[in-house]
Amino acid sequence: MAEAIEYKSEIIMDTFKVEVVSKLGENAWNTLTDRIGVPDIDKEPACGCQIMKEFMNRFDSLTNDQTAKEILTRVRHGLKHSQFDWAREKFEKCGRNIDAFINANYQEELANFTHLRDTGGDFYGQPITPEVYDFIFDSGIVTDSSRKGSEIHILAFPFDMVNYIKETDPRKKRYYACHCPFARESILSDHGEVSKTLCYCSLGHAKVMWEAVLGVELEGEVAHSVLAGDLMCKYIIYLPDGVLQMYS
Repeated sequence: MAEAIEYKSEIIMDTFKVEVVSKLGENAWNTLTDRIGVPDIDKEPACGCQIMKEFMNRFDSLTNDQTAKEILTRVRHGLKHSQFDWAREKFEKCGRNIDAFINANYQEELANFTHLRDTGGDFYGQPITPEVYDFIFDSGIVTDSSRKGSEIHILAFPFDMVNYIKETDPRKKRYYACHCPFARESILSDHGEVSKTLCYCSLGHAKVMWEAVLGVELEGEVAHSVLAGDLMCKYIIYLPDGVLQMYS
């Protein structure tokens, strides 16, 4: 992705509340927060994310998988479609062609990460060492072939790539992979992990740019998740036939 994304973490739970109330009603939110309050993104790491663990256990009890997915993919880390105006503009410059757009992003990312590697720069605070650079491209995190027919495959950057690459213990490796402050510390907690349902929020994060570019709401799935025991997170976005016919 060529442009830096501005995250406003303080609005995530506010957005979560809006979506829960819209779908399930005010009483549902009261049930979720009764006696535990609203999980605080700044305080969760200190308690091993156990408040969010309880919150999500209640959320799982109140919802089925489809409803949970509908709610959380709209939470999407607090991101808005309007934050991707730059992507819509680039898509226009690429002739409104999906593969040309993917290739243009790849070429920009290749140039950017090569520059960061050669100058000792960082990506969202992560140093792009030669080892990290090789990992990004060898693993397929950054690729020019992310479209597989009617599917867009997205492999997430690990949160701490330097330590992720070095680590051999699967549990710690999943910890270094996880970005979510509401869940990461629970991976190392003896009191259990936050529900993998929360990863639908990251699916929404993966979809939001493509929805902004194509102007339609898209379906998708969490193919791999560290909260489900996988070593990396992977998302698949499905492109409707009409979209493929129009933009291929």
